[in-house]
Amino acid sequence: MDVVGDDREYEWSLDGQRWLQDAHGRFSLTHVAGKALEDAQPDLDFLVGAQQAPGAQGWLPASFRHCPQTGTALTPVRFDRQQRWLPPYGNGSGRRVVEGSCRLDGAEHTLAALYRKLDGATPRSLNTAHKYDQLPRKNGLNFLVANLGGHREALFALARDGSLFRWQRQAQEWAALLPHSTPIGRCSLPSWAWGVSLREVGEQQRLLLACDEGAAEVRVDPLDGRYHVDRCPGRAIAAPGDLDDQVLIPQQMPDGSFSLVARHNEQWTLHPIAHANPAHLQGLSAPLRDPASRRLLWIGAHGYLSVKLGAQLDAQWLSWPAGAQARPEYGPPFVNGYGIWQQLFEGSEQYCLRLDSDERKEVKGSRLSTGHLNYMFNVRLDAPWGEHDVDNTPTRREVVYPFIEFIDSQYLLSVRVEWPSSLQQFFGNDQAIDSQFCLERVGQPPLSITLKVAQPWNAQWFFHDNALWLYIDSTGALYRWNA
Repeated sequence: MDVVGDDREYEWSLDGQRWLQDAHGRFSLTHVAGKALEDAQPDLDFLVGAQQAPGAQGWLPASFRHCPQTGTALTPVRFDRQQRWLPPYGNGSGRRVVEGSCRLDGAEHTLAALYRKLDGATPRSLNTAHKYDQLPRKNGLNFLVANLGGHREALFALARDGSLFRWQRQAQEWAALLPHSTPIGRCSLPSWAWGVSLREVGEQQRLLLACDEGAAEVRVDPLDGRYHVDRCPGRAIAAPGDLDDQVLIPQQMPDGSFSLVARHNEQWTLHPIAHANPAHLQGLSAPLRDPASRRLLWIGAHGYLSVKLGAQLDAQWLSWPAGAQARPEYGPPFVNGYGIWQQLFEGSEQYCLRLDSDERKEVKGSRLSTGHLNYMFNVRLDAPWGEHDVDNTPTRREVVYPFIEFIDSQYLLSVRVEWPSSLQQFFGNDQAIDSQFCLERVGQPPLSITLKVAQPWNAQWFFHDNALWLYIDSTGALYRWNA
């Protein structure tokens, strides 16, 4: 510590950072790694691990264990893995279920506290949301909560054109992150199929993305406000899947062949996909994890990509029975103790096929699913082949599109739309319709907010800062409910 100036200012050099302490005891960061900060930076906890002084009186260096003024013990800034949120449904998987193995305790606690708060309010609804109108893009954003180069989790928004933004908690505004050289590039996957994975490198995380110009690993330097991209040339055809610390991205290579690409030791490695059919390897779902068999699955209309981990990686394309098709936008396969069941459409018939077998179960009518709960329009079924009580038929015909189910606490985030026609026509409709976005305890009347939305299934729910957020892609609106 050095005295600087005549007004008893002190300069501290700590862990590559230089802090100036004024005569009133307030600290300000001036240099990091020998580089002067051009402007006052918000969110120094994320950027350099600085700690909030008691009473919100500015920042204190990360190496301090107690507040110099009050003696209050300080809590070091740490990334909490249970606060992350990876699209499309929380843990980077296409399965729309949050359960204990997902380790998303932050989201579960937030949702439970919010439900208790709103359930006892008058009126009982979601109309108390705070609406953000100033977003970095009008449409086409995807949101994730991760630690990308920082010291705690932060909220990031990635646009379809590859633009990357970070939410500044203190300033309550978005900051653009710029490329050092190569930009991230466009991604054309639909919202229900878009996802990301993270690769741990030391104490930092890097972002793995599927882009139209090939798989990309993104390394963020938040203090500079820039990012670096390492790309595997080609065309990524589905979102990254991760299992057992491996991240795999299905991709068409420049020569037209299909491979899974993986990132190891700062290099890209390729694993060919057997039986690849270029006409069918498209429109794949976000990946599904099958930890029991050490397998990743990407569901498509004409078949599925199966990847088994082991001494050697086994990747192959498997077709559905002749004449059958799946509709992955309806939701992931149903999983129970007997296997993984995919709903298929064959002419006028519908059935669920158990993967890796010929076993079928007839299904009467289309189903929307989380992979656990199933809906025939607004009738809830325990299994997709279940039949509802004809004496308990709802008086209104409405579609319930389930986004995320919390199994242990029995919460559901969904959208309800009155719809007189078929599900196929519902997903083919581009016009704005009244949509009731709901938070409910399964079996109880929902809390809801009604919005006029086009393609409501493209909305996104996520959690950050002890709050539930909802993004409406067609209107570019972002809503927040604090727990």
